[in-house]
Amino acid sequence: MKSLRRNDYIGRSQNLDLYGVTIVKSKRHTFIDTEGHEYIDFLSAASSLPLGYQRKDFVKAWSDQCVQVPHTCTVYTFVPVVYEFAKRLAKTSNIPGAKVIFGAFGSDSVDAALKCAQAFTKKKRFVGFKKAYHGGTFLSFDANGLDGLKENLHLPKFFTHIDYPSHDHYEQTLRELEDILKQGDVAGLLMETILGDGGVVSPHSLFYKKAKELLHRYGALLILDEIQTGIGRTGTFWGYEQFGITPDLFIAAKALGAGYVSLSACIGRPEVIDALYNCQHAFTLSAHPAACAVGLRLLDAMKEEKVLANVKKMHRIIVKMFQDGLKHSQLFDEVRGEGLMLGLALKGEQSMGPHIGKLCLKNGVYIGYYGYKNNVLRIHPHLNIDERTARRGAQKVIDAVLEFERNKDVYLKGGEQFLSFFSA
Repeated sequence: MKSLRRNDYIGRSQNLDLYGVTIVKSKRHTFIDTEGHEYIDFLSAASSLPLGYQRKDFVKAWSDQCVQVPHTCTVYTFVPVVYEFAKRLAKTSNIPGAKVIFGAFGSDSVDAALKCAQAFTKKKRFVGFKKAYHGGTFLSFDANGLDGLKENLHLPKFFTHIDYPSHDHYEQTLRELEDILKQGDVAGLLMETILGDGGVVSPHSLFYKKAKELLHRYGALLILDEIQTGIGRTGTFWGYEQFGITPDLFIAAKALGAGYVSLSACIGRPEVIDALYNCQHAFTLSAHPAACAVGLRLLDAMKEEKVLANVKKMHRIIVKMFQDGLKHSQLFDEVRGEGLMLGLALKGEQSMGPHIGKLCLKNGVYIGYYGYKNNVLRIHPHLNIDERTARRGAQKVIDAVLEFERNKDVYLKGGEQFLSFFSA
C-alpha cells in the first residue's frame, strides 16, 4: 500500500507533513506505516495521545455512553456524565470553586478564556509572548507570537507580544509587562506554562509569582495555556503545579480526550467563568456526553496506573541517556523541559532538526522538531511508556544525532527546505 497524497483533497493549511508517513496500524507505544515499517511513537500525536494506542477502556467508555445517550446538545439538555466529569476536572485545578466551559479543541477554549477575561475586567487588550502558539481560530490566532503564520490575514489586534521570561531576562519581561499594564486597558496575560512550539523554554522560577501580583495590581488576569503541559505531561497533573501557583483561568485540550475524542476546556475562578452571559460561548457539540465519558475514564486511568510516577521515572532515565550518550557531541546543547515534555536542543545556525528527525525515522522512532531553526528535537513519549521501550527510543535518537554529526556536510549539502511554524 502506497502513502496517500494528502494534498489531493485536503487544503494545504492542514499540511505540516514532517516525513511523508501514512499510518495504518498501531500497537501500544508504536505505529506502522503503509510500507510495514514500525516506529516507537515519541511524539504522542502532538502530545494528545497520553496513554498510547489500543486502549479498550476508552473505546468502551465511548460506546457505553453512546448506548445510553450519545448526544443531547448539552447546552439545552443535561446528561449526568457531563456533570461528573466537570466536577472531577474542576477539582484537579486547586482553584476554589472552579468552573468549566467545555469545547472541542484548544483554540476554541483559548477563545473562551479571552472572552471571559474581557467580560470580567471590562478591558479588551492582552499581553502574549513571542514564539508562542495558541491555536487557529481568529482570537487564538491573534494570540500567536509567530509572525510567519499571520501572512495575508486580517486579524483582530488585541495582543502585544513581548519576550518570553527565560532565566536571562525575566526581570526585563516584568518591566515590559508593567509598562503595558500601566496603559489601563489590559484584560490579561496569556502564556504557555512552558513555551512549547517555541522550543521547550521554561520561565524563571520567580516569574509567575511576581507576574500574578503585578497583573492583579492592575486589574488583569493570569491565563495559562495548559494545552501541551496539562494532563500529566510535566510530571504533575497541571504544568503550573511545577511553579507553585494557580492561574485565574487556564486552557486544557490535546490529552484531555485521551487522543480518542476531541475535547477541551476553559477552567477557572467561578466569578470569571460566569462573567459571560448565556450562550456567549456555547456550541452544539460542547460537552458531548460520550467525549466526557472518555475524559472521565482518563482521569481514573491516570490514578489507577500511577501515571505521574511513571512520567517522573521515565524523565530521569531519558534525560540521563541523552546527557551521557551525547556528552561528547559538538551539536548537543541541553535537554529542556519537565516530565515527558522534553526538548533536545542542538547548537548551530543551520536547520538540523528535520534531518535528524528523518534519521530517527530510519532508525525506527518517530519524533518532532521545532524551536529556532527547527533545532530542538521534540521528545514527547506516551506518559505510560514502559522502561524498555523508552530506552530503545532514546538510544535511537542518540544514534541519529551522532550519525548526523559524523556526516553533517553530506546531509546539509542539498539545502532541503522543511515546513515549520517558523517559516513563512
